[in-house]
Amino acid sequence: MNYYKSNKTKETFQKIVDNVKNIVDSGEYLKFLKFQSKFKGYSFNNMVLIYSQFPDATKVAGKSTWLKLKRNLIPNAQKIFIVAPVPRQYNKRIKKVINGEETEEIETIKYNIYRYVYVYDISQTVGETLPLESQEIKNDDMAYFYEKLKNFSKVPVIEQEIVGGAKGYYSPKDKKIVIRNNLSTNNKVAVLLHELSHAMYDDFDYKTNRNLSEVFVESIAYIVADYFGLDTSMCSFNYITSWANGDSKLVIELGSKIQKCANEFICEIEQYETIKEKIA
Repeated sequence: MNYYKSNKTKETFQKIVDNVKNIVDSGEYLKFLKFQSKFKGYSFNNMVLIYSQFPDATKVAGKSTWLKLKRNLIPNAQKIFIVAPVPRQYNKRIKKVINGEETEEIETIKYNIYRYVYVYDISQTVGETLPLESQEIKNDDMAYFYEKLKNFSKVPVIEQEIVGGAKGYYSPKDKKIVIRNNLSTNNKVAVLLHELSHAMYDDFDYKTNRNLSEVFVESIAYIVADYFGLDTSMCSFNYITSWANGDSKLVIELGSKIQKCANEFICEIEQYETIKEKIA
């Protein structure tokens, strides 16, 4: 690998690590999670880079893409630096022993190299209005969304009185989600998204990694809620600030996992809604 490119890649990764620390330490984690819900097509690393350079970005693309959409860059448009993967492959001779005889096969090795590109936020362009992106679920009525989530759930959702301070819980043993029955509807939605995230995506050992588990699922729930029009920022995120005290690389890995699972969750809800509408 080219020495300059190798060093440049290390510098970029370190920049991502430093920015993640800054986001968490400065108390901007909620704002960043909200930001993530707007950028489903970008990697976690690139979202960190975009956020650190242009935190108010809503839709970004390269110059050629904006031109195809009949929008031009404004004078002195702010450049946003990201990394883009370039697929590469090569053939490698592999020796194998089959039925006691040594043979040689050609195996194709695929990998990515990365180049540095600039993108621009829509606010840095002028021109024709973009077509509105459709959303399958309308969220003016959170009671409607709550019923949809209960039907969407793969396990029964039960409302009942809960002793103690918990608003809800997921029981892997009993395969059910329990929601406190005296919560407001919007609060029930927030809790149900949290517990569904436990049920669908949480693979942490809760006894040894409870903090990671809770940060993981609440982050997913926050992104999904924001995407469908519910602001859950009133929820307590104080413990998230301790996340930055651990290994920075672990933070990066967990961030990518949060993004991937949140995107899958959103897509599953939208696909479920589409299927239900077709049946109806």
